[in-house]
Amino acid sequence: MSNKNSKYRIQAVAEMTGIPAATLRAWERRYGVPSPMRTDSSYRLYSGVDIEVIRKLRELTESGMAPAEAARVVKEQHESEVPVDSGADPFERAQETILDAVERFDPTALEVAVRRMMFLGSAPMVFDRVLAPCMHTIGHRWHAGEISVGQEHMASEILGSAARDMLRLFQHDEDASLVLLACFADEEHALPIYGVAFRFAQWGYHPVILGARTPPGAIRHAVERLEPAVVGLSLTISPPAHRARELCEEYAAACGSLPWVVGGRGAGELTNVIEDCGGVCFGAESVATLRARIEGLIAKARRERAQAAEHATSGSSEGYDADTGE
Repeated sequence: MSNKNSKYRIQAVAEMTGIPAATLRAWERRYGVPSPMRTDSSYRLYSGVDIEVIRKLRELTESGMAPAEAARVVKEQHESEVPVDSGADPFERAQETILDAVERFDPTALEVAVRRMMFLGSAPMVFDRVLAPCMHTIGHRWHAGEISVGQEHMASEILGSAARDMLRLFQHDEDASLVLLACFADEEHALPIYGVAFRFAQWGYHPVILGARTPPGAIRHAVERLEPAVVGLSLTISPPAHRARELCEEYAAACGSLPWVVGGRGAGELTNVIEDCGGVCFGAESVATLRARIEGLIAKARRERAQAAEHATSGSSEGYDADTGE
């Protein structure tokens, strides 16, 4: 571990951080991070703080964040950094700070807490260990009458905005397959869908989110225009049985031959209805199992479309008469 008062030459820093010297110079030139001091002979000397900044930059870029955005995040963190109890779990501490700001109905403090939360690790980790637990607790407190609807809406807006920002910072290949993610037509809670989006982004897909209360007609239009590999629907609170079947039938028609999956706390109650309509219901599978099942569905759908196209082509060629041209 580096001593904050020590000074290191660039080659030593490259060995300590695993970042090539050329990359360190490029980051400094393009983004102003890190900012080592210079000797009279213009040699760079890095402090222990500089090395911590470099490691954070590396962590953020490896999690999928663009270097320019990672540099901005690290600089903002450095400027707003305050001493913390090193023995406390940083994710639990972030939860406590966020929930305290909601309890006090203090949007400024909540914004600050959320900005600091974003520096704790990769987006999926921050979502799983801070955002999702906070929204679960906030929802429970609202239902129990411990906080007002105004506090719940404030928290949903600010935390939802943070989730959208973190997802935008993920890099994806221009040729990455799209996945279409949305909430059931009567579903107000959009935040859970971001947890799924982060997973897909990690797996190399490009998630496109349509948000809360997405009707089947919107799914149909998006499927026709975007041609996603799979459609994912989120459901927290199950609708009445007759409404659920109606929606599932309409979502199935909207997706056509594309695989469509449903997850969330309310999905389990509708497993039979979803599967009767050709969809797939997901529960508490591990991340590895979830990925394997979804990629299996995508691969199967692609094979079936390829076979259908081949059959259509061979069928049309069988009826072709070279003499008549018909």
